[in-house]
Formats: sequence, C-alpha cells, structure tokens
Amino acid sequence: MSVKIEILDYKYGDSPSIVDVDSGNPQSGWTSLSVKSAKFAGDGTNSVKYYENISSSIIAGKTYNISLEITNYSGTGNIGFSQSDSSSTALGISSSARISSNGTVSETFTAVASGQIRVFSRGTVTNAVMKNISVIDTDGIDWDNSVVGELDVTDHSDFPLAMTFQISDIKDLTSTSGDYSKTFKIPATKNNNKLLKNPYIPNIDTEVNITENKKCRILVNNLFSIVGLIKITGVSGYGETPSHYDCVFFGSNLSWADDMSNLYMHELDWGSNSEGLEYNKTKIMATWQHKDCDAASTASDPPIVYPVTSYGEFNTEGEQKTIQLLDTFYGAGTTSSAKVGYYGYDNGGYLYGTPRPSPDWRPAVFVKTTLEKIFSKVGYQISSNFMETDMFKKLVWLLPNFKYNNSEKKYDDFSVESNFTNTIVLDTTVYDGGVSSVVEDDGITESFYGGAVTFNDGDICYIGDPTASGTEGTKLIPLSTDRLNITLDEGSYVDTTNDYVTIGEYGYHNIELTGMESRAAIIWSNTSVNNGVEEAEICINVDLNTVGQSSWKTINRTSIKINPTRISSGANTSNASNSLKTDFELLPSVNIDSRWLNKGDKIRLTVGFRFNDMVSGSGINNQDFTVNLYTRAAGFNAFNITLNSEVVDYGQTYDLKDVINKDYKSLDFVKGVAHAFNLKMTTNEVTKVVNIEPFNSFYKDYAEAIDWTYKLDRSKQIDDKWIKSDVKRDILFKYKSDSNDKKVEARGEQWFGGIKDEHPYRETLPSTFEKGESKYENPFFAGTYNTQDQDSSQGNYSILPYSACLWQEVAFNWETNRPDKGYEFLPRLLYWNKYSPTGMPNPFSQFGMRKFATVQTWASYIRYLNPNADFAVSGSIISNIYPQATSINPDDSSSPILSYGNVNVRDYDDATLAYTSFASGKGLFETYYKNMFEMLKSKPRLRTVYVDLKVKDIILLDFTKLIYIDGVYWRINKVVDYQPNKNQSTKVELIEWVSLGVFAATAPSFGGNSNIGGGTNPTTL
Repeated sequence: MSVKIEILDYKYGDSPSIVDVDSGNPQSGWTSLSVKSAKFAGDGTNSVKYYENISSSIIAGKTYNISLEITNYSGTGNIGFSQSDSSSTALGISSSARISSNGTVSETFTAVASGQIRVFSRGTVTNAVMKNISVIDTDGIDWDNSVVGELDVTDHSDFPLAMTFQISDIKDLTSTSGDYSKTFKIPATKNNNKLLKNPYIPNIDTEVNITENKKCRILVNNLFSIVGLIKITGVSGYGETPSHYDCVFFGSNLSWADDMSNLYMHELDWGSNSEGLEYNKTKIMATWQHKDCDAASTASDPPIVYPVTSYGEFNTEGEQKTIQLLDTFYGAGTTSSAKVGYYGYDNGGYLYGTPRPSPDWRPAVFVKTTLEKIFSKVGYQISSNFMETDMFKKLVWLLPNFKYNNSEKKYDDFSVESNFTNTIVLDTTVYDGGVSSVVEDDGITESFYGGAVTFNDGDICYIGDPTASGTEGTKLIPLSTDRLNITLDEGSYVDTTNDYVTIGEYGYHNIELTGMESRAAIIWSNTSVNNGVEEAEICINVDLNTVGQSSWKTINRTSIKINPTRISSGANTSNASNSLKTDFELLPSVNIDSRWLNKGDKIRLTVGFRFNDMVSGSGINNQDFTVNLYTRAAGFNAFNITLNSEVVDYGQTYDLKDVINKDYKSLDFVKGVAHAFNLKMTTNEVTKVVNIEPFNSFYKDYAEAIDWTYKLDRSKQIDDKWIKSDVKRDILFKYKSDSNDKKVEARGEQWFGGIKDEHPYRETLPSTFEKGESKYENPFFAGTYNTQDQDSSQGNYSILPYSACLWQEVAFNWETNRPDKGYEFLPRLLYWNKYSPTGMPNPFSQFGMRKFATVQTWASYIRYLNPNADFAVSGSIISNIYPQATSINPDDSSSPILSYGNVNVRDYDDATLAYTSFASGKGLFETYYKNMFEMLKSKPRLRTVYVDLKVKDIILLDFTKLIYIDGVYWRINKVVDYQPNKNQSTKVELIEWVSLGVFAATAPSFGGNSNIGGGTNPTTL
C-alpha cells in the first residue's frame, strides 16, 4: 500500500473566477481598470464607497476563496471585500478580508446567503489600485497546481506512519484534541532536501523557517487523503551529509490550535469599525440599540456594548446614587458648538459645576464576533447551530479594566515635554548714586512695567491677562523655539507663535514646571524723594483657557517674596539716582497632579508682580515705580504637560485592539468559551471550516450510527476501563478565582464552601468512584457577582434591575459606599440584555418608573434610563433602554444562568409589577454537562477494542456519529495509531452511550436562608 506526503500551496482553479469588475456598479471614487482590477480616489471623508456587484451571484452553502491585491496605497482607512451585498445581506465574509496598506487579502469562507460580492474603500484612502480580484468556488481545489512537491518517504526503515484521531478527553475538558501522528522519519534525499530548503547546511541563507508548520496532504493508494500540517522536528546526518528528517503530522483541530497558541487577542483584526471609537455619551448610548452581535454587525458598528456594571464607586465627585454620563457644555444646551469641554471654567471664571469626569462605563465585546475574529485570523471559519442561537449572539465578555495596552504610545502622542534655555540677552538700565549702567543677563524673558506701578495697584500686575507693555496685567512667557527646547510633542501642541500649549486629548494630566529663577533687575522711583519697598512678590502663573471659552483662569502659581535693595548699599529706598534690585532666586516647583483637561484646552505661563509692603515715613508716598523682572532657567528645569495614559478616560478616542490586555491568548479564550458550554469541535482541513456544538447536540441520532459489529477484531483482547478511576468522587465546576474581586472571595468563603466563585457546581458522586476531587476550572473567565446596586439608581434598591459588580473591597448593594474603581480584574462572561419591555404604562403617569438607572449628565442634571419600549424618550428620561449584562438575573427565568451551579430564579412582570415564586434554574453544569456525567455515572465504561478499519472507514470517520457494536451504542473517544500502509486492525477507544432523556433542575448546590441570588442572604453579603 503506497503512502505519499505532498507539500501544498493551495490553488483554486477547478472553477474560473466569477469576477467581472466592468459589469459592476461603482460609487463615487471608483474607476474600473479591467475585468479584475479597479482604482479608487477618496474624498477625504470617513464614509464607505462601494463598487457594487463585481461578481456573479455566489450560492449559499458553497465555499469560496476570495483574494485581491492592493498597490499604490496612500491615506488612511480600510479597503477590501465588503461583508455584505448591495442589499446589506451578510454573505459570510469576515472583517479580516480588508487591509489599510499595500498588500494582499485572501480568505476562504462558506456563503451564508446568496448574492453578488462587492468591494469597498473608506473615503480617507487617498489613492489605491485594487487588482487581481478573484472569487473562486473552493469546493474544487486544483490539486495538481496546489502540490509544491512530493516528499520521498519509502526509503527509511522508520517510516511506518501511525495516525491518531481523537475528540476532547473527560480528564481535560479544555484540551484541544484532533488528528496527529507519532514522530516518523523520512530520508534526506536530494528531492526532500530541495523541498525543505537544505536546512542541514548551516551557511545556507534561507528565509524559510524549517520548524514552521507546512501545509501537506497524506495520500494512501491515491485514494484516502488527509490534509493538515507537517512539522520538521529534527534533522540528522553524518559530517556534512544529512541522513533523515524527523516529522510529525497535525490534522483536524490541532492545525488551528497550533496557529492560535501564540496569537494574542489584541493582535486580531477587529476591523475599521473598531478603530477611532469615541468614549462619550452619544457613542455609549448608541451601543444600547443593538440587541445582539448581528445587529451591531448589520449597522457596521463595533462589536461592543456598554452595560451598567459597577467596578467600584460610580460618579466619584458627582451626585449620589448616579452613574456619570456627562454631556459636553455644548451638549448640555449652550449654543456654541466649540464648547466641547466636560469640566472647566466659563468666561466669568466660574467652574461649570460638573464633577470631574469619571470613566464609569467599560465595554463588553460580543463573544460570537470574537470567536469569528479569532478563527478568521488563522484562516478558518465556524459552522455552528449553537452559535446562531439568540442566546449565544447576546453573550458578551467584559473588558473589565479598560486600560491601554500601549500606554507609552498614548503618552507620547498626547504629552509635551520641554525645558527652557537661556538664549535671550536680558538688559536694562539701572541707577546707583546717580550713575547709570546697563545690566545684562542671559535668560528667557524680561517683564517690563514702565513708570506707574504702585502699592495701591494690588494684584493688577499679579494675576489676569498679560499685556505686552504698560503698568497693568501679567507678562506672557514666550514659548518660541529660541527659548523652549521641545523634546516631546508628537502632536505639535506647542504654539510657538501664540505662546500656549493646546491639549490634544481629554483626560487627567500632570503639569510640571521646575527650575525657574526670577529677579527684579530694577525697581525704580524716578522722583526727587525716597520711595521704599519692604517686600514685593514675583510669581509665575499657570493659566488655563477652557475649550470654546475666551477667558483664561489661573489654576496654579509659584512665587517668591523679595526684599529689594540699592545696588551698592543695603538701603531699600529708591529715587531718581538710585534704583533697587534683587538677585536671582529659585521659584518653588509647580506640580499639578491629575488635573482634568479637555481636548482643545490651552495652557500658558505668565509672570506676575505685586508690592506686599512699603516703607513708611514722612514725605514717602511709594508710588510710580518702574519695574523690570528677569526670568531664567536653572541648570535643570522642565515644563511638561503629560497625559495619564494608563486607563481610558471619558471623552477619549481609542481603538479596540489597544484596550485588550496583551496577555489574553486567543486559544485560552476559545477554551474558556468551550469550557462554559461543553463545546466539541471537529475541523474540515480542506474547507477550513470548524464545526462547533455543545455535547448535547454534537452527537447525531441513533439512526445515523455506524455499525462496526462485523469489523470487530475478536482475536484481540477487549479491555474495559472504568472512567471512575479518572473522575474522582467529588466533582467541582467553577470559574477562575479573581484575587482582586474581594466581594466574590468573601461570598465564596461564607456561602460556597470556601470556593472563590459565584455559584459553583459541586457534586459528590456515588461511593463507587474513587475518593478525591476532580476540579474543572474555566481557563479564561472569572465568576461574577450580580445584585440590585443601590449606587446606580435613586430608586428603591429592592426592585432595581440586576447588574454585574466587580469590587476590589467588600461592599453591600443596599449601601452607597463603594471601593475605588479596580483595574486588575479578570475577564467576565455575561449575557447582554437590551432591557426595554413592552406593554408598559406611561412613565409620567402615576405608575411612574420602576427598574431604572439614574445618570448625571451635567452640573445639576439628573436623568433616567427607564426601560419602556412603548414610550419615546422625553424630558428627564434620556433612554427607554436599561443596558443590562449579567451572569445571573434572578428576576428573569429566560435569561441564561452563566454560573456553573443552579440558582433560584423567578419572573418579574414589568407591566403589573408582579413577581412569580422562586424556582431552581439550571446553571451551566446542568444545562451542558449533566447528560455527559449521568452517562458516566450510569455506564462509566471506556472500552478498548481493535477494529478492522479500512481506508474508506477513515475517510468517512465522523466523531459526531455513534458506533454500534453488538447491540450497544458507543461514542468514539480515540482511534489510536492507524497505520494506512499496514493491513492490521486498529486500536479504538469507545465510551458507552446512554440515552437518559431530560432532567429537571435540581436545587442549588449551596443553600442559604434567602432565595435572592440562589440561596445567598443579601443582608449579610
């Protein structure tokens, strides 16, 4: 029996490309160049421009390969294949089929609808040429042109190829199982050396990574073929001559799992609609309109929602029992669209009265979209009835920290760092005993007040707007390039002409001014009598201009008090013959920490002066002084305005990829979702489609079972192993424990047997199972506490909607005291609910509002999120949706329970305010695992048999089909070491299948004295 291993580079050529650009319908900006190419010239806007109907219609259910090449790209924004046709019907094309640079795009997808393909570009793409556009039916791979070469395999004695096929193991539910081979050897023939790029020769310069997985196909008698990856794990030889290569083959599931193993979630292509996301009231509320991930995708919106979730104290400096959702000054009602500040000063110098902005909302990402992005990134697509259910489409996972993973770049993009240089010659004429002379110093600036500064002026020269000359006002410190050495200013925020710094992004900033020195070069009373100065004061003001306003406000200053004297004596009186002066003194540093600044605010520096105390005596009037102040930089000085760039602050703009923790691995996410729902996966390596279904629906009916009775090799020993030895008597299903969530920890200690999770599942199996514990912990998500949070509403906490709470200290839902916001939580799995019931009375009637949230939108503006779909927003009600996301919603039995354990739930009638009685609701274990474990408890048999498997059996091997042998049904656990080149039976592991029917929900695993939260006493924790 012959065995071949072919190295592949897929070509799709059995069917011609169905693209015809000339027959399409271009929107503005597009021009056809040929049947397979077009060019685009953008209009500078962010709008999408389509080239419609560039192909004949694709057919739903068929698999296609699409590809194109982009050249001559300039500008910004994405260009590529649209996910939908001209009627906005989704075709199954992922958001990865686009780029924002020169390069190529290639994707294989299964059409979910019939329709004509279109391409698109953002208007911000200045120019681009799209060529070699191709749409090909992949149901027929052009194998002849896809084969790079065939490896020589038969000349080595250790070649025997042994293939193993398996599904996930009960001992490791999240293990990624599939097809693989034992290590085998192939000879280092001339042909193999060439195909593998001569890796044995050390001085060969090759760009090919020998250890990189290579696409391949194994053929047996040119009939049976299996497609996957081959990995060269080693090469051996003598002297300079190689003798053989060590190889391993990976097939179904293991191929994409290997690709995902080092793929981090922030590296995914989240699409252009997940870039430049504005974090403000309008955009936050816009996400509430989407009932699920499909709705967000149809609207071409990012795959996120902002649910009511507590991460600590809401609206820290604002109204009590409110969530902050600030408008800008313009949004709050002013007529000037330039007034886009959230916090600042009006033209009268008065604070707006708003609290400092608080980032109370954090995004939750749709799980289904995330899985699609992950698999698309490694070249696969998902086929799943389960993932198309309404429930799964509403699953979200919290980004519970909302921190930048590129905080250094954010800092660099929006910060200014600089220092002053003493490059300006400062000079003034001074008087000593009737002799005048010119005093010079190197410095930054001189502040001259000519002839009329008096004690009676008070603070006229100390604060206020600067004047270029004269006796009033402060004096501006120039920021010109000959005085200011700018070391960081990526956004060109320093205006060297108008001498201020514009703030480039909303957020909390640090302002630092250090190493500044000042002196009075002259204080002179040009009169015949002596006028004296006991004490004066020099200051440098930090002034703020709030965006859209015309006035400036001093927000901080540094100052020194001076005691001027004559040049050659200690006298402190001045007349026409004698002026006063002081030496340079260092001003204290200005350090303003975490000052909220709006995008567009301006900061300037001014020098101010005032007389504090004058010499008194006969004939002294202490009036009409000429003053000139020198300002210079010390050896070390700094003028910095830097952004606190760790967390996303209100009003900022971010890309989704930049707020996903860099340590989140894609494979861990897949395993976390698979663990929650007991998902089983099989892969078609030719079509690159991964089938994903829960255990309960993964296996097909008895009618499709395969009869292997006659194939059983009865000459070989049959071994039965009781899975009870692998599954211990105590089983525990739980989420990861989050050491930063002290609320869940405390509840776990008090209510859940010390298990640091919310409503875990624990069961003690019969005594026939060995003592010990089998713990099944979710590898990605942590458990979530859900409650009626008094801090989110000014309503009665006992009837508030449930929401998720992540608290780094223990707090209580009926109190308003909350810990500071936490930023080190683990991800959470929640169910999104666009809570907006129908059949509701008028909220402005006596009925009023019931389950609502309270938000503060401006200084004294309290508004409401009142779930009531029957009435449009009006007055103080700004949304008829309550944006809800929970893992457990005890007031809605139709909401999935995402804890592993069962929870007592009831139903609430929004129209009548009536509650039903509590009843046990099924958690994840009883919903997705109970059937599997009941089978193990009933028939815990893992049988090892030997079966006469032929090539045809392997070709048709389907883990979803049960196996029938001698009147008993089994599911395949593993096919071990199938050797296609040997005529012998193959070892097969089978697990007995039992049909058990439907189970009623059992009482929660952990009891208590209250139904709220499934047995947890809310008045305690």
